Amino acid sequence: MANHSLYATAVALGDNLRTAMQSRAVIEQAEGVLMASLHCTPEEAFQHLSLRSQRSNRKLRDVAADVVANL
Repeated sequence: MANHSLYATAVALGDNLRTAMQSRAVIEQAEGVLMASLHCTPEEAFQHLSLRSQRSNRKLRDVAADVVANL
């Protein structure tokens, strides 16, 4: 029983890490798009994404995906 619990925890952790890596890639792409279009620094681009996320009450990765999709 203990091994099954450890295995389930490891699988969940792996899934969470995979999602985080995919999210980070989309966020970095969106930062690049914003840096080019707004002529800003990476920090300012991330701030822009964060504000947009908070104002729309949506996850940052979803806002970033929209930015990338609407090139």
